[in-house]
Amino acid sequence: MNLSRAALLIAILAQPVAAEPAGWAPSLTTTVTWDSNATNANRDSDVIGALRLRGELEAFSRRISLGHDDTLLFSAGVSAEAWPRFDGLDRAAFGPRLAWRHKFGLGALAPVFSIELTADGVAARESDRSGYAASARLAWRQRFDEGTQLAVSYEQARQDARAAVFDRTGGEAAVEVTRELNEAWQVSLAARWREGDVLSYATPPRPDLVALARVRTTVNTFGTPRVAYSLTARSLGGSVAFTRTLGEHTALTLGYDGRSTERGPLRYVNHLVSAGLARQF
Repeated sequence: MNLSRAALLIAILAQPVAAEPAGWAPSLTTTVTWDSNATNANRDSDVIGALRLRGELEAFSRRISLGHDDTLLFSAGVSAEAWPRFDGLDRAAFGPRLAWRHKFGLGALAPVFSIELTADGVAARESDRSGYAASARLAWRQRFDEGTQLAVSYEQARQDARAAVFDRTGGEAAVEVTRELNEAWQVSLAARWREGDVLSYATPPRPDLVALARVRTTVNTFGTPRVAYSLTARSLGGSVAFTRTLGEHTALTLGYDGRSTERGPLRYVNHLVSAGLARQF
């Protein structure tokens, strides 16, 4: 299985007087996820489960101090997804990241506010899915004691693809609580709400989806002809993840994520079970 190639070239032009050597070490995260409903379908005959493999690398970091409380962080990220059963969904993305962080006070318990911006070029096995993606994220992080942290965030994301049916715009709000159980284990609980474009794949005729979809097209991604319906919907979700420290720079995460998406007569559910390994170099 050959993923589409993404160019690994970026120039970051940020050389103010306060620039410092890289403050982040490169990090690599690999994740294996089982999605119970990769087709986002609401009829049993259209529901297909599938395995997704994902790798993310963030590197080329530069840290710029703007005083005691403010920091700019520049980096580049590359990611790739492979679907062993449906290689038409394979994709790779590469682009810059910029983050501004402000810390309100001194010490580990001081809250931190951040704004994070990303931009990516996307290459996909099915060329109509290729294009560009960007996101803006606001986040507030508060540590209550040495072992408990609350994070609240909102992200607005957009993807422009070659074919309009694969364009996506959406906003997601999330609340996450992380608790350290001991020196090796921590648990994270999260709740999410999203509103925006989704893709639902179904076997026609589906007049109920035709009435909702802003655009649709026939695809052969899942082996037999199906119609991809692009429509706006709301999603509610919750997740739990357990992270085990395997060493000074390596951690293993086991997680479950449940999501329910609804718009008019359409309602579908995704159950995602994942295992991930993160390594910081």
